Amino acid sequence: MKLFKLFVLFFLFFPFFSFAQQEQWDTYMAKFAGKPGSIMVDLGLQEKAPDKLYPYLVITGPKTVNCDHQGLPDKDQINAMEEILDASSNFITGITAKKLTGTFTCNCERLNYYYVKDTVSIRNALQRMYARSFPNYEYVLKMKLDKEWKTYRTFLYPTENDQIWMENNKLLTGMIAKGDSLIKIRPIQFVANFTKDSMRNLFINDIAAAGFITKIANDSMLSNYPYLAMITQTIYPKIEIIDSINVIIKNTAQKYKGIYNGWSSPIIK
Repeated sequence: MKLFKLFVLFFLFFPFFSFAQQEQWDTYMAKFAGKPGSIMVDLGLQEKAPDKLYPYLVITGPKTVNCDHQGLPDKDQINAMEEILDASSNFITGITAKKLTGTFTCNCERLNYYYVKDTVSIRNALQRMYARSFPNYEYVLKMKLDKEWKTYRTFLYPTENDQIWMENNKLLTGMIAKGDSLIKIRPIQFVANFTKDSMRNLFINDIAAAGFITKIANDSMLSNYPYLAMITQTIYPKIEIIDSINVIIKNTAQKYKGIYNGWSSPIIK
């Protein structure tokens, strides 16, 4: 179960695949049963999921030799995990058509999730691969029928809150890249959009009870949601603070048929 997110710079620890530019890969962190974990997922597969041509799920990957006290792999294990991913992908490709949908790193394991046409000979082939090429690694190898791609849609694919957090992470990472150390308090503006002015007014009254002060505007680029509510909070630009405010604004806006529409912050170098 995904519980809450951790702010990290993913490219330091979990490099994207070589084909990431051609596919829609992204990464997010969460806690699973009390331990931090990382999911890297191909978001581009969601529109076509489930793909009936690939009804079987293969889950395989190594248990890391070295990991930290939180169960995340040490940096010296990253190359080995990438080699095992490449090798298992090549072995499966030689047996049956496949789609790599994501990876899950947690509790000293990195598991790769493949949907395949059939599983005949896959188990023996992967067992030979691990024994021959990676004898020092224990590994996981599971297979099951998953015609509806439930694992991809409900576990690997990020929830709406996960997606908001991912966007927050990208914005904060971009601010760091522009020279902002994120240590200074500043006014940060959050935006919600509504279909009707009356709904926006109800939102403003409701959100005020939580201590938020709101300004209004009617120049939204979203034709279906033309009425804006702009909430400015003077806070530190920290992922946990912004994420908690996002949840409050999003949930309150949804009560009045509105949508949360992101945030912006000045850059302070």
